[in-house]
Amino acid sequence: MANDEVFFKWSPDYSVNIKTIDDQHQELVNILNRLFVAVSKREGDLAIAGILDALVSYTQTHFALEERLMRQAKYKDLEPHIAEHKKLLAELDQLAKKHMLEEKTIYFEMLTFLKTWLKEHINGVDTKYSAALQEVGFSVDVWEREATAEFAAMSNSKKWWELWKAA
Repeated sequence: MANDEVFFKWSPDYSVNIKTIDDQHQELVNILNRLFVAVSKREGDLAIAGILDALVSYTQTHFALEERLMRQAKYKDLEPHIAEHKKLLAELDQLAKKHMLEEKTIYFEMLTFLKTWLKEHINGVDTKYSAALQEVGFSVDVWEREATAEFAAMSNSKKWWELWKAA
């Protein structure tokens, strides 16, 4: 993707210092940028359904692993964090309904909302759990090995990448 086709540029400032999570966050940014490219090429109407499906599927998979990490680490603010995840999924559901049932254009709203949400969530909520895990000395090495295998299995079962390629 060329620099002029980037709506949201990943920066090391968004790192939570857990490679698996950072990689997944970068993929969410890539999905958002894919929507931007489609819109800039006036292909938003053709791409939005596939991108929305890929985004929801990928996000659910990412959230499941992130929440498992926090559970294993006995993170004290797990429930509020899960509530944030549920709010995002509910918002994506509303956007999908707006697009599919009301036949309204949602991509500009979606681009703005997701860029803001990702920045605020990663830099706010996610960095808190990352710091808390480091503070208590929770080692993510074993978790990352397990998560990598689990993520591959989850991705294979959901086949989100097929939706992504079709978008």
